[in-house]
This record gives sequence, structure tokens and C-alpha cells, in this order.
Amino acid sequence: MEQKLFCNRGFLIISNHFNAFRRFLARIMQQIIENKESLAVATVIEADQTNIQFIGKRLLITESQLAGELLESPLASAIQRHKQSMLNQKGAQVVEIKTNTGLVNILCECYHPVAKLLVLGGGHIAQPLVNIASLLQYEITVVDDRPAFANKQRFAAARLVICDSFQSALRQHKIDKGTSVVIVTRGHKHDLECLEAVLQFEPAYIGMIGSKRRVKMVKEHLIGKGYSPEVVNQVHMPIGIAIGAETPEEIAVSIAAQLVAAKNGVIGGKIALTSSRQQWEMLEQILKAKEQLLPVVLATIVRTKGSTPRKTGAKMLVLPDGTCIGTIGGGCGEAEVRREALMLFDSHGAKLHRVMMDAATAADEGMVCGGQMDVFIERLV
Repeated sequence: MEQKLFCNRGFLIISNHFNAFRRFLARIMQQIIENKESLAVATVIEADQTNIQFIGKRLLITESQLAGELLESPLASAIQRHKQSMLNQKGAQVVEIKTNTGLVNILCECYHPVAKLLVLGGGHIAQPLVNIASLLQYEITVVDDRPAFANKQRFAAARLVICDSFQSALRQHKIDKGTSVVIVTRGHKHDLECLEAVLQFEPAYIGMIGSKRRVKMVKEHLIGKGYSPEVVNQVHMPIGIAIGAETPEEIAVSIAAQLVAAKNGVIGGKIALTSSRQQWEMLEQILKAKEQLLPVVLATIVRTKGSTPRKTGAKMLVLPDGTCIGTIGGGCGEAEVRREALMLFDSHGAKLHRVMMDAATAADEGMVCGGQMDVFIERLV
């Protein structure tokens, strides 16, 4: 027998939150943010009649702990069965979960450590590369052993600039599966030293500058030292996508394009499990609202169909004065959601709202075609 899921359009589900619980949840979230470990957030957005009281409630999941309003609920064990798949997913998706009491639709979101970029060499290519990578939301570290090339004035967009020998810096710097490494030092000797040190780890990406002749020599050297051809061929050298780049800025663009392609699995075939700074900053904004008991409404895209400006997981916070933090795409659709969000300040509820972008609306918004977005709107505090 088919069970009907209540998507909560047209009426509100009232949920009471206790201050003590908010503070507990805030502490858990702060630990996750500071440790930068992966966090899965499962939010009930639709439910059948027997589970309708859980709409808007969450379970927070890491490898080592659980927290959230659903922790003591009958849904917790059913959600936990999806723990590994949620922690290993990128982005957000809606999953239907069967429980002993019925059906619920869960918005599963995963927050991973911020994508990191380690640039070895602070020369003329590194400067524009760091600026571009900052726009791409990388957390950047630059290393060079020359004070004139390793300083914050030269690399204002970098989180950390290290003036030290490459060997010393690499011994102290953590390189994990979320780190991309670009080797653009001032000479072949330093490049090779850096590459051999980096190959002891399993970074998301390794790229090294060099001519085809020089690359051939490096590959032969590494294989002669016992590195397998498979490992050596994972290094992108010469670095960058072939776009006929000539200037340092053009070379930086080609490297940045290759970084994005590797991160998204277009090359290498493996999608990096990383999140942007913006995603973590939004999570921190939500945390701040909970800690300070600020009245705020959160709007999250949970489904899309057709052409839409943003996809599942995009978020926007709405404050009582109508100020918005973040965006779900702008234009008429966002304005419609903002109006719906403002109404929740009087009702303390949650609802699912569908934004229809027909052909006329799409034309007004400058879109190629129309689509629709389901947006889950909830008052957090």
C-alpha cells in the first residue's frame, strides 16, 4: 500500500526547541568546524502522517559522534544505516528512508574539509595562481625559501605564507587527500626534491611545471628510484591544461582549470571530497544564530527540475528585517522565498515551498529555459 508523504505545503509544523539543546548542538557543531572533519546533516523535510512531528528536525553525523533533535527518535537508527554513504557523498540529495513507523524524506548534506592548495614556489606564476585559487575558495599555503618571495604582502590571499626551505616546510606541513599541490619552484633541483617529498603522501592533485624534455627526465629518474609508472603518471607534468598559455597569468589560468577538473573528477576520475569556504561560513552563520538565540529563517533548495540558477543544497538565511545572507539564485524566485520566510517569524514553523519558473519568468530572469525549485523554509530559533 502506498503511503502518502506530507510535503507540508500550505500549513506549518510547529517545533519547539529548548535553549539547553540549542547550546549543546552549538558546541557539537563548533567542534566539527574547528576540527574540519566531515559532517553529514540529515534533515527531515517530508514525512507520512505517523512521522509528521519530525519535519524540520535533524541528526548530525560524524565518524565519531551523533547529535541532534532526532538522536532519541525512532528515526535515528534508520538514518544511521546510511551513515557511510552520507559521509562519502559530495553535495546534497534527498533520500527516502523507511522506518518501523513509516516513510520520511531526508535531505542529506555533507560538509567536508575545505579544499586546500599548497603552492611550492613563490615566483611569477604563483602570484596570479594564488589570486585565482582564492576566488575558487581554496585554502592556500605558499612556500618559498626567499623572504622577497615569501611574504603576506606578495600573497595577501593566502592563508599561510611560509619562508623556509622546501624540505623543512614539507616535513611540518600536513598534506591530506583534500590537498592539491602545485610545484613551481625556481629550479629543477628544488622541483624534484619537492615532488619526491610530496609523493610520500596521497594528495588530491600533484602538478609540476617543466618542459616536455625535463618531464621525461623526471619520470625516468623517479622510475629508476623505484616509483611505479602508475604513481609517476598521476603527476600532472607539464602542469596545466593545454590552452596555448604564454604569460604567467595565462599559465595560472591553465593550472587553475586543471585543479578544478581534477577536483570534480573530470580528469583522474575521482571526485575530491571537499567543501567550499562559503559552505562552512554558512554553517558558522547558522551556529551563531543558535548560540545567540537570534531569530532567523533558513531556506534550503532540496530539489530542482529543469533550468534553475542554483542546485540542491544552496542556502539563504533571512533575518527579521528582510536582510539575506547567502543566495538561492536571486531574482523573482529568491524574492518569493524571502516573502515566505518572513511570514515564518510569526509562526515558528517549517514548510516546503515550490518555486515555479515558467517560460515567461525564465525569460525575465535571463534564463535559457524554465524550471522549478522545492525550497525547505524553517525558522531555526
